[in-house]
Amino acid sequence: MVVARKVRSIGRAARRHPANRRFGGLARLAVPFVAAALVLGACSEEEPADGSDTTAEDPGGDSETSMSVDEATEWFIDYTGGTAGAAEGEPYRIGFAHSTESFPEGDQAADAAIELINSELGGVGGRPLELVKCDIAVPEDGAKCGAQFANDDEIDLVVSGLVLAGNSDPYAALPGEAAALMATPLDASDYTNPNAVSYNTGALGAGMGGAMFVNEDLEPETAALVVTDDVAGRGGAAVLAPINEEAGVDVQQVFVPPTATSAEIAAALQAAGAATADVVTLGLFEQGCISAYDALKSLGLEPTVVTTSVCTGNAMQEHLQQAGEGDAPDGWYFVGGSLLVEELPEGAEAYVTMAEEVGLGEVAESVAAPIVFSAIMNAAKHVNSVGVDDASFETLDEAVRGFTGPDMLQTGPIECGIPPYVAVCANEISVSRYVDGEWEAVRSAPGGNPVDITPYLRPGG
Repeated sequence: MVVARKVRSIGRAARRHPANRRFGGLARLAVPFVAAALVLGACSEEEPADGSDTTAEDPGGDSETSMSVDEATEWFIDYTGGTAGAAEGEPYRIGFAHSTESFPEGDQAADAAIELINSELGGVGGRPLELVKCDIAVPEDGAKCGAQFANDDEIDLVVSGLVLAGNSDPYAALPGEAAALMATPLDASDYTNPNAVSYNTGALGAGMGGAMFVNEDLEPETAALVVTDDVAGRGGAAVLAPINEEAGVDVQQVFVPPTATSAEIAAALQAAGAATADVVTLGLFEQGCISAYDALKSLGLEPTVVTTSVCTGNAMQEHLQQAGEGDAPDGWYFVGGSLLVEELPEGAEAYVTMAEEVGLGEVAESVAAPIVFSAIMNAAKHVNSVGVDDASFETLDEAVRGFTGPDMLQTGPIECGIPPYVAVCANEISVSRYVDGEWEAVRSAPGGNPVDITPYLRPGG
């Protein structure tokens, strides 16, 4: 089974061309990536073991992908339990709460996933899947959205994308009314929330995995930490502190605004002692990643940098391309892996292939798009698993909480409800590195050595 691809700069340029974006009927366009067909496991030839052709070339013959559009479509049909073809009839409605202004690409991904489900995967039980959206921009919106969904008798399942304010409130209104699935936890309260679960380890999970990786693999004595001054950043720093203390690492941390400029981050790096630290760790959103890259250049520093996969997003790629660089800053480590690595889990490969088809090319590797897309697919999967006619809070809550994987994007076992972080169901983190124009999987499930955050995610378990 083909599970890998190789990305080249031509792929990034091709993705931005309007001719390679598609909305509406999901016509069979080729995916404009330069790719190599690799097989996970013992076989590593450029052909799959069964001899079938798994590449899809564009009309000009300039690029190919390791998974064709038809193969990706079939993968999604199998994953969601759908049927080939378009959905018909009365829509089945689910709730969708998301902080749209902060993560507009999340809304794009949700719409793209719904379009794919309804156009190609037979919807849910043959019926179209419809999102009832509620934007959470300020803390008060959380309770408002929760009440809206709880009072809608037709909604038995709510998916939250990325929620930055009033995190606990949407779910507090839902028990007994609608099951809740988070695309990813962000605030510390998300991790202990008994009313919702996530198959993604989220920001704090990445922080745990990053700290464990740094301490176990890089073994620094000193570290500089620059992190966003928000609930995710403060919460993550609080989780990291005891891990670093246990390892005996002297960490100097500085908080910066989520929209910090390169000058502000340069000042933060200096204040954190980046010039002499053994490791520089960045916990930033993508614009902060860009600013940090520029700040390090302006300071003339080339430290060992450890950050998250957020720093491999489309905006970062665009910025680096303009600077004449490669896919990512050279030598940086990325906790959570990246969709740009050569070997991807099959679900991630299917997402990358289909993202082009549904018009997500310009945001496919952004922070929100993959995990929101995956969450909507999981919603369709759970509704199909219980059946539309039997869908209720009880049946869907059992399906959502009883899911054991494999998940579309998150590797490793899935097990929900284990204290103290009862809402987080995954426990494995991957780490990738970009060096001399090539990606390497430093820690990964396929490599047999992912970072297992169980000791900190389930202390005493």
